[in-house]
This record gives sequence, C-alpha cells and structure tokens, in this order.
Amino acid sequence: MKRKNSINRSISALAALGLLGACSTVEDAPRGEAAYAAIPPAPAIGMDYRIAPDDVLRIQVYHEPDLSLEDAQVTATGMVRMPLVGDISVAGLTSGEAADVVAGRLGQRYLVSPQVTLFVKKAVGRRVTLDGEVREPGLYPVEGRLTLLQAVALAKGPTRLAGLNQVVVVRQLDGQRQAALFDLAAIRKGKAPDPEILPGDRVIVGLSRAKAILGGALLAVPALATGFIALDGGR
Repeated sequence: MKRKNSINRSISALAALGLLGACSTVEDAPRGEAAYAAIPPAPAIGMDYRIAPDDVLRIQVYHEPDLSLEDAQVTATGMVRMPLVGDISVAGLTSGEAADVVAGRLGQRYLVSPQVTLFVKKAVGRRVTLDGEVREPGLYPVEGRLTLLQAVALAKGPTRLAGLNQVVVVRQLDGQRQAALFDLAAIRKGKAPDPEILPGDRVIVGLSRAKAILGGALLAVPALATGFIALDGGR
C-alpha cells in the first residue's frame, strides 16, 4: 500500500509538471509537489564545487615552493596567474580538474611530471541571494548544506507583512534561469518539506516582489523537463 501511495504521489507530481507546458507568468511557477520535484539533488559539498571568479585558491607544486601560491585569487575573467606560465583559466573547474590543468601547463616546458594540489580557501562563488520581503536583502555565503528556512533566516527573517505562502526560488539550470514556488508558512509548521537551497540560487519572498524584481513573463518549458519554469531569455 505504501508503495502504491508513493507511486500515486509521483504520478501526481509529474502530471502537475506536465500541465505547466502552457504557463507564461510567474504566478504559474510550479508549487506543491511539483515544486519539490523540480529541485534536483544537491551536489556533494567540496569535491564537486566548481571554482568561480573571486575565489581564493591555495596551489601547491610538490618540491617547488617558488611555484606554489598560498592566496591566489581568481580574476573576474576566471583566470589565476601562475609563476612561469602566466594566466590559466580555472573558473568552472573542480579543484582536481584545475590542478590537472596547472600541472599540464607546467609540464609542457618547465617540469617533468609535476605534482600539483589545489584547494579552494575561500569559495566566494558559494553564495545565495535573498530578496523581496526579508529584513536584510543581500548576498550570503553558503558554508554547508542550506534549506529554504535557513536561507531566509540569513536575511534576518521575513518582514512583518511578508507573503510567506509565495516564496520564489530561482535557479540556473542548463543555461536558463528557472523558478519554483514554495509555501514557507507550511514549511514552518512542518506541513511541507524544507527544500534545499544551492549556491547561486535566488530566494525572493513575496510573489508581487518577485514579479517586480524578475520582470517580464516566464516562458513555458517542455513538459516534464525539470518542473521549473524558465525565465524570459534565460538571463
């Protein structure tokens, strides 16, 4: 019976997602089970993090202290400057991938089989934006796993007149901004799950504020694609 109920809930969520194919405004962002179905699993913290502009890196080249860097800041264009080899593009790479790129550049002309380790000391890219009817809107760092309730708390909580049953979460998926709608009041009462917020997400409390902030209409996405509604132009 439990398995049957679970299947029925999944079908209901998928059906709700399918009905969104013709949606065109922010009010039509998926909500309820459809909104939760829209949130993909969070990536593992640490190893899967991808380097972003302004991050600070520690780059160690084994047995080469003069080539090692303790506080290498990634430029706005995603580059890090290394001794001998100059600028190397690292934005969008994991620590392991970036270390391999650095080792490859050093091995082309200067070292034989260089061993490089790279660690993100300050992950500026791990931030979320809190906006709308919250007491202190702004950018906030994400140190670990973060739920919607915790994210709103970072901004000192909602304002007294905030529309808690209409909280929009905007996420970048496949090159497009996408949105889902959640009921924070129900989450607070334990009547709905508390979704996970990922680095790069934007949380806007209050549907009217979300419409004013985001501007423009929402475009429909293919049925069952993600459950999020794509924002105009993917910008």
